Amino acid sequence: MRTALVVMILGFGGLARAGAPGSMVLTSDQVDANDANFEKDAKAKQISSLAKSGDGWTLYFLAFLKKAAGSKEVQIVFYDTAEKKHEPTNAFPIETQPSAKILVSSVSFNADQGFKAGHKYNVMVTRLIGGHEEVYARSAITLK
Repeated sequence: MRTALVVMILGFGGLARAGAPGSMVLTSDQVDANDANFEKDAKAKQISSLAKSGDGWTLYFLAFLKKAAGSKEVQIVFYDTAEKKHEPTNAFPIETQPSAKILVSSVSFNADQGFKAGHKYNVMVTRLIGGHEEVYARSAITLK
């Protein structure tokens, strides 16, 4: 399975946001970010586990960054909570605008990329800065 990543970047400046900075809403269905109620819709679709479809999983997310990343690229990184060492299972690049504070995107992945059904993963939007991983948003998902 080839990894597919679709990105929508939203920069809302001073507009009020329903999501807490640093949080992520994970869904199994795409959220229409053009809808005025997209945040409410995403929260209504929020999941804590994701079923496999075909030979892999597709995860949609709405990330409320704790601050603008200041870069044209961030990563969505998965850490298996069963692993003792803090090494990512996998990471996927996301193109963004340096000033974006909200990201709406999806990522598709499979077992060939190190993912295992029944495992729980910490999901984070991050960026490496001077060898240090800066975390902008986080959540968790269990794969079925």
